Parts: sequence; structure tokens; C-alpha cells
Amino acid sequence: MRRLIAVVGSADPARAYDPPLAHAETASPACEQIGRALAEADCDLIVYSSEAQFVEDQVVTGYLSVADSPAGAIHVRPPYGDGEKDFPLLTERPEMFDIRYESGENWETSFYRSLREVDGVILVGGGRSTLVTGMVCLAFDVPVAAVACFGGAARKVWDTMNRVGHHATPEEVSAMGAEWSDTSAPTLIRLLLAQHQRRDAQRNQQNRLRLGEAWRSALGITIGLLLLCLGLAMIPLTYAVSSNAFVNVTALVAGALATGTSGAITRNAFDHGVHWARTAALGMSAGAISFLLFVSAQLAASPEILTGDGARRLLFFVLTVGFVSGFTFDAVYGRLKQTEAPATGQPQTPAVPAAPATPTAPPDTGSGG
Repeated sequence: MRRLIAVVGSADPARAYDPPLAHAETASPACEQIGRALAEADCDLIVYSSEAQFVEDQVVTGYLSVADSPAGAIHVRPPYGDGEKDFPLLTERPEMFDIRYESGENWETSFYRSLREVDGVILVGGGRSTLVTGMVCLAFDVPVAAVACFGGAARKVWDTMNRVGHHATPEEVSAMGAEWSDTSAPTLIRLLLAQHQRRDAQRNQQNRLRLGEAWRSALGITIGLLLLCLGLAMIPLTYAVSSNAFVNVTALVAGALATGTSGAITRNAFDHGVHWARTAALGMSAGAISFLLFVSAQLAASPEILTGDGARRLLFFVLTVGFVSGFTFDAVYGRLKQTEAPATGQPQTPAVPAAPATPTAPPDTGSGG
């Protein structure tokens, strides 16, 4: 796949730059070398204006010096209504230029919008727009190579690259600040493409992680549904076999654990979580504790409930309590933390509520009347 690279900046000695332009006589041939290196590296070029103050003319000249460049490799993105397209060799080799007008008459709008299409940006000299372009690239994860030796805004962007995180290594940033030589252009392209490869590798890893999380989440939801079906299956099971204490207790325990775990997994999916295994364990424990508390209360009122047909009716309540306890397991554990354990020493005497105060008669104020 051919990479789309933008070269942005200007090196006009008549303009004032901050920091000042350096080695202005070398900037123009350097831009031609950049264009030639891009063509030799099988990269497409995107340009915006052919005005003399910008570097695009020199870059296009160098790009077209490579004879085997494919048709449409130079992408021109002028704003709508801009008739100024006087690029070198445009009339002699029109098949090399892919001209597409951007919506809007403001060149800045079309320029910054097109940055989302590029695979990398090279900055040479330049003023405010070049500085903004570099900051946008650093902020939105676009590989950038700033040529620092010519000064201008590209030097400011290079300084910023030494202080913020991006895909270039410290050694590569240091190489961008070296003095220009005959090997600088191919080195610059190599560093830019290396950033692009790291960005693609990072994005692919993130995509794999998201895909893995989606699969784990789907697996958790599937297991939760199966456990819910298992819990509900205890109802027809108890009616299909003869009622006895073993069958009733087994159905109650299995149903409570299954629905408690299912409720916790449902809660995890509801909260867009992917780590459902830990949540399932907490939900199962909450369902088991709630089941024991609920059944203990029923046994205190009806000691024979587990041996008779009442256990079948009790199962409907146990399944509901288990699912709700698993779904709200944080509330269950919060409630358990607030419960004080009974003292193991001397038996405690229950506190006797204080007797209500006896109303006092109002003082005698003398004879009535």
C-alpha cells in the first residue's frame, strides 16, 4: 500500500520567521531531494498550493524527477473556487496529478480537513500554519518529521517533540535536528515511515485487544444465559420427580448458585464490563449467602418445609432472591460489612428499653377560677 505524505512549510527569505530562517539557500534543493526520496520510497504526495512562498513547488519538481512514478501519485487538494494550480509540469504530465477540490472557499478548512487522510507530514520552515499543523499532528497521532535545521515553525515543532509523547524514538528526533546533507532526505522518509509502522502496530494491537474483550464479553453473556436456564430448569425438575429432602435441597442450592452467578454476569454486561469471571464468583457467593439467610428464616417458621411440597413453592422465591443478590452483589457485601459479629465471651444481656417518663402534673398556682 502506498503511503500518502504531505510536505508543509515555506522558506521565503522575504518573510519573517520565528525562529529566523536558516540556510535559506539550501532549503529549496533540500525540498527537491525530499520529493525525490518520497517517489523512490513509493509514497504518494499531497500538495495544496503552488505559490512561490510555499515549498510544494520544489517538492513536486523533485518528485517528478523519478520517471517510474505511477499516475495520480500527486494529490492536489485546493479549496473550491481556487483556480491557481500552476504546479511544475502540470500541463506536460497531467496524468501525474489527481486534483480534487475541497468544499469551502477557505484554504485552511480544506487543508486541516485533509490531514485526516495523510499517513505522515514533513515540516520545513514555515510560520503559524506550519506550527499549527505540527501541533495537530502530535495531538491526533499523525506521524510527523520536523526538519529543524532550516529554522521557522518546524524548529518549534521539533523542540516540542523532545517534550511530548509520539511515535518517534529519541534517536529519530535527534536525527531530525541534524544539519542537512545528501543523505538527509532518504533518512527523513525512513524515520517517517518507521513512525507509521509503529502507529499501525499499536492500532492493530488495540484492535486485537478490543476484539478479545468483545469475545470475552460475549462468552460471559452466553454463560450467564445458560446458568439462568439451569436455575429455571430446577422448577420442572422438582415437579417431575417425587418430592424428598435430597431433591428439594439440591434444586434449591443449584438454583440459587446458578441464578446468583447469572445475575452477576448480567450486571457485568449491563455495566459494559469484560472481566466477568471475578464478578461471577462474587455473584455466586452473594447468591449463596442470600439463599442461606432466606431459607434459614423459612426453616425457623416451618421446620418441615424442605421435606414436603412447600419446597417447590419456595424454589420460585429462591431463584428470584439468588438472581437479585447476584445482580446487586455490591449491596449484599456492603450490608454484610455493616453486620456486627456476636461476641464469643460472656453471654450478653439484651438491653431493656427505658421506661417512658411519667407525665408530671403542672404546679399548683393557687385557687382556680
